[in-house]
Amino acid sequence: MKALLLLFPICISCTGMSQVPVRQEPLHHNVFENAWVRVLDVHIPPGDTTQFHKHETPSVFIVLNPVKTGSQVIQEEQTSTALRGDCAISFESFATTPRIHRVWNEDSSEFYVMDIELLSKGQPAMASPFSNVPGSQLLIDVAPERVYRLSMEGGKNLLVNNKRPLLIVGLTDNTGKVSVNNKSFSRKGDLIFIEPGKPIRVSNQSNHPYAFAFLELK
Repeated sequence: MKALLLLFPICISCTGMSQVPVRQEPLHHNVFENAWVRVLDVHIPPGDTTQFHKHETPSVFIVLNPVKTGSQVIQEEQTSTALRGDCAISFESFATTPRIHRVWNEDSSEFYVMDIELLSKGQPAMASPFSNVPGSQLLIDVAPERVYRLSMEGGKNLLVNNKRPLLIVGLTDNTGKVSVNNKSFSRKGDLIFIEPGKPIRVSNQSNHPYAFAFLELK
């Protein structure tokens, strides 16, 4: 009995140490953060495993290199709150229960995903300038944000006047002839944050279509 009592606090301590906030997990790299969003760039090599970590902030997940993965879950909501915009982009609110888990890569190539935590609670909804943009598709519309996928043909330019803060993420590898507000987009995961009220100038001077995720923050 005495031995069991000694082991009990040790086990609690070990479990607590393993459940780090997702932003502190070593394979989740904080590449951008401001008052609206925190962008975690996640690269899991073949055969590697993350530490146990906790998701508790509303998040958009963008899978940029899908592979076969596995996970071990300690805690999550009994009924999923995930909204799947398409095969690559989804949203989870973690409204009632955090998810505590670890993830491993069972495949032969790197697992690459972006975890974009939404730090703002959101403002009253207003009409979006992207609803009538050619090639745009509304994927997710929830309190903190709207997510659009924009597919832009080669040789095209786009100018949009937007009143909301906006995070734009590249979904396609390219030769570097794609830009947003003069920032080059040449690979998956390239991103730019547009301050509210600033115009958005998108240019695709390549010969191929290019896809973006537009996160319009409310």
